Amino acid sequence: MQTDDIVNWICQYCSEENELWIDLTIEDKQDFIEDCETCCRPNRIIITHDREDKERVTVDSRLTDE
Repeated sequence: MQTDDIVNWICQYCSEENELWIDLTIEDKQDFIEDCETCCRPNRIIITHDREDKERVTVDSRLTDE
């Protein structure tokens, strides 16, 4: 089983793609703020695991006030 990965997310302000290292051993939902590498504005990142397929991870970026 893989324990970490690099995932991509899209900035909600400038639409640029960003990379993020995630720890796959944390099976609970992860919810945190990550600054865009291009425009430096904060994005809310939500990472969830598929309960049936432990290898599948969903990354959702949102505006920080959502």
